[in-house]
Amino acid sequence: MERIVNLRQLSHLIALADEGRFVAAAERVHLSQAAFSRSIQALEAHWGLRLFERGPLGAVLTPAGRTLVERARRLVFDADCLERDADLLRGGLLGDLAFGAGPVPAAVLVPPLLAELRRQAPGVVARVRYGNVDSLLTLLTDEAIEFFVADPRMLTDASRLEMAPVTRIRGAVYARAGHPLLDATTVTAADLVHYGLAMVSVSPQLQAYVAQGLGFATPAELPVVVECDDLVTLARLAADGDLLAALPRALPIIQTLGLQPVRGLKTMSDLYVDAQAVWLRGRTLAPAAETAIRLFRAVAGSGG
Repeated sequence: MERIVNLRQLSHLIALADEGRFVAAAERVHLSQAAFSRSIQALEAHWGLRLFERGPLGAVLTPAGRTLVERARRLVFDADCLERDADLLRGGLLGDLAFGAGPVPAAVLVPPLLAELRRQAPGVVARVRYGNVDSLLTLLTDEAIEFFVADPRMLTDASRLEMAPVTRIRGAVYARAGHPLLDATTVTAADLVHYGLAMVSVSPQLQAYVAQGLGFATPAELPVVVECDDLVTLARLAADGDLLAALPRALPIIQTLGLQPVRGLKTMSDLYVDAQAVWLRGRTLAPAAETAIRLFRAVAGSGG
């Protein structure tokens, strides 16, 4: 059989599988509907297979279509990687670097990382995106960022991802100076319920870990009264009242606001964020991304 299928046709196949309608798929690949339909028909004629069922609900993949579209996705992804690898060999450390960070790494590691990146690779233009793991995964899948730094315990499915450890960011529960709990030898779960807890959003798995560590039987009992991914806001809330805040120890504003750790919590030293770099499996990281990950480790090791 003559091999006439090209990557552009495969991208048309993927677009129709994703969109489910010829009009939307044609717009996505910037073709007229007539030209797009001819491309899909040419694929079906070439393979001698019906790839889509056409009907009032749009275009639905046939069993043969489902099999071939998955192969097409891998081929297009590998082709993109091939082109990218060639660019990396030519480009060195010049150009753009796009990465993301979860709330804790964003507050603790990213500022010193960017300063060090400017010193060591001034030709790199860095674009940083902050968010929770779900939003960072979307950016990663859309290839809007090359990698992100977050706790893998927040991931529900890591089968399509590769990871590399960066550092472990230790945390504690903090209170304002003069808070009644600072002089307590033992702080109980009832004490936490009385004053309330502020913390970043976490996965159910991490919520269960935090709840157990703080002495609660179930995650539902954890007295979180403020959930916010802006750590500076959490720190200011703790400084302005009796609310307690779970914060990383290396957060600079803690010292500025005079916050102090609640030492009566028996498991205070067990609270941590396992910061790791995460990227798409099979993707070759750009030299600038590899440099950034190395510098993340360096600033973490230096206390940044």
